Amino acid sequence: MSNVFNPVWLVRRGENLHWITHRVRFEPRPILAHIQLTALSMQNGERFQPFKRQFAKTYIETKETTIGPWGPMANEETDNFVWMEAADELTFVLKTEGIEGCSAFGLLHDRGSQKTLSSVKKTVSLAVFDDEGTVVGRHIEEQLEGGEKLHLEDIQEQVLRRATAWTDRNVDVAEVDLTGLPQNAEFRINTRTRRPVPPNDPGRSQ
Repeated sequence: MSNVFNPVWLVRRGENLHWITHRVRFEPRPILAHIQLTALSMQNGERFQPFKRQFAKTYIETKETTIGPWGPMANEETDNFVWMEAADELTFVLKTEGIEGCSAFGLLHDRGSQKTLSSVKKTVSLAVFDDEGTVVGRHIEEQLEGGEKLHLEDIQEQVLRRATAWTDRNVDVAEVDLTGLPQNAEFRINTRTRRPVPPNDPGRSQ
């Protein structure tokens, strides 16, 4: 018997956003977790348009995932299910290219039925953006009750290291407060204020 104690939605809209990662930290316990695509939208161009790479992948990273020079190196084709006897964190990943929109749903189960379900203690949301303010990646960090404390500078450094490996653009990372925006809405980063703005905002001071 297991208890679901952390459902995670990863929703991506617009061709500029290439990945979303969501790491959850919690009190050590036996867990199982899985993630799967729930929606996918693709739009093909003209018949003789040059070849365009298109894909959507979902997978999970843990502390047992092999670490390379730029961060975790999970198997993007098969690592969508995890069963561990003792874990205190994991990361759900949605990675795409050339997709108009898609979403994925991840579930984290507590396999010890006597455990108390965890509540969210703190959440940090980060955006990876280029020189024009275009958001190319997002990261959410969630600390559940009993989980390891979040250190913003360390998280930003990790996210930027991954972003450098995943894009050929010059990018930066900033913490974002999305309270005033519709849920899962597209946004840009104003490069002067480093705050989220609507997609049609140029992202620069005049």
